Amino acid sequence: MEHPCSKCGAMVLDGSPFCAHCKAPQIRVPGPEAEVVAADRTPSGEHELSPGLGAIRPPVLAPHGVQWHQALPAAALGGVISILALVLPLAVWGPAYALGGAAAVFVYRLRAKSARLTPAAGAKIGAASAGFGFAILAIITVGTYVYHSDDLRKAMADAINQMTSRGSDPQTAQQALELLKTQEGLGFFVAFGLSMLLVVFVLASSVGGALCASWLRRR
Repeated sequence: MEHPCSKCGAMVLDGSPFCAHCKAPQIRVPGPEAEVVAADRTPSGEHELSPGLGAIRPPVLAPHGVQWHQALPAAALGGVISILALVLPLAVWGPAYALGGAAAVFVYRLRAKSARLTPAAGAKIGAASAGFGFAILAIITVGTYVYHSDDLRKAMADAINQMTSRGSDPQTAQQALELLKTQEGLGFFVAFGLSMLLVVFVLASSVGGALCASWLRRR
């Protein structure tokens, strides 16, 4: 290919730095096509898709883990539900706590629809609901111990007598009743009962939360 010299007009071969007739340097100005090619290259030398063609972007994945700013209000509601479930005639301690954990996970799913909900995450939310529910029961129990210790002592004595009628050792029950008559003994029973309650509360609520999370994932 040849092009005219910019000074004398003589035909010069492409790539020649000087004109063979007038020795003028050959300076080429890049045309529009060259500018488009240059504009389509990134600083690293790689081609970049123009906005008109549309870039293919990877899908946005939901964040891992529990979004606690959404989970804590749901866990608090689940703890309240578990306490309210205890007043049902057919409710027992474990299923009532499991119901609270499941309710916390269900409310969390409604609040954080984009979050990844796994059985492990459901168990954590259920355990958090157990913390709220246990705190409510602990406040009620300690308040009763401080301000209505006689009523609490009578309720515990009735529970021990019922255990005796169901086949428990009468001698052990009598020792427990004697210990219950003292303020220190009553405090021991309160502390021991709350410790056992915390274990049952956390286990049952975690199981309920994990089961609810697994059910929601299948849906």
